[in-house]
Amino acid sequence: MKRIVLSVLVLTGLWGCTQSELVSHEEENVEIRLRSTALSVESVTKSATRSAFEGGISSGNTLTARVLASSATGNYTSTYLSADGTMTFNDDGLTQVGFNTTPQYYPVNNANVYFCGLYPSTGWDADQTITASFTFHGNEDVMSAAQVSSKKDEAKGGTFKTLNFNHLLTQLVISVVAENDAAITAWGNLQTLNLSKAGGDNPNSAVKVTLSSGAVAENGFSSPLSDNSFKFWVCNPGPASETAFSGQSKALTTTATVVAYSMVCPIAADGADDYTLLVTTANSGGAVTVPVNLKATAGGAAYSGNTQGRKFVVTLTFKSTEIQALGSVTDWVNDGGGSEVIQ
Repeated sequence: MKRIVLSVLVLTGLWGCTQSELVSHEEENVEIRLRSTALSVESVTKSATRSAFEGGISSGNTLTARVLASSATGNYTSTYLSADGTMTFNDDGLTQVGFNTTPQYYPVNNANVYFCGLYPSTGWDADQTITASFTFHGNEDVMSAAQVSSKKDEAKGGTFKTLNFNHLLTQLVISVVAENDAAITAWGNLQTLNLSKAGGDNPNSAVKVTLSSGAVAENGFSSPLSDNSFKFWVCNPGPASETAFSGQSKALTTTATVVAYSMVCPIAADGADDYTLLVTTANSGGAVTVPVNLKATAGGAAYSGNTQGRKFVVTLTFKSTEIQALGSVTDWVNDGGGSEVIQ
């Protein structure tokens, strides 16, 4: 009988110990969760596939980003645990989310963990240490979020840090209009749009960001295209795929119509030949070079300053003998654009 009682006491002791360990374990493991915001812009009708992220983050407009985590500030050479994955944010700075695949936890010793964000979530180069680079083609928005830090006790107390995503490129949206029926006859249908110059130079196609600041690194735009052209993309192509505005047949009308867009390298604009387009129509006899002068507002003063994070609606006006282009700005929170006349 004594032996039986002793066994029960031993088991009871073990059970108590196990419960205590479990409670301690639960207290120590606090999941990594973050919030997010992104600069918004009025929506322009077009295919949403890998194009500009527009509007606020919501359940119907989610933002999936690559989130890097490190135990060392500004250096992501060695990521913290396996916390190097994606997070999908579904509202603008309100609800915290964890990693999409496997939950990750803060260090139990309350040490800081440092986080930064990259959008899109794929396509970045393999070297994401101090900086990260992305090669863009015009049909994808590119954003970064500066480093934030957090630790177990902050999250346990209900404080969740926010990754603030900023647009790194400039969005050009092309609208076309014919001055009159004579211009429609003279030019024929619009066939191809390309960007040949950005600030007088060949368009760049790669951007490098500093992960700690989320800003473009010094000389961060590179890889100028050898053929001096950068693609525009069809708005509303129909199927869920991107279609280059090349070899198209878009009829001109006397009503302004948005036809194409591209995310391009920012420039230091001065309102004089800021960007240069190559425009081909059925009757143009080849590509027509069209300088784009950016305006702070439609028909207003010349836009002056860096165009990063700005959206410009460029109106191409086809006249009987020329094409005029004027771009009015509309900040990625609505900042402006431009327009040119094609004659």
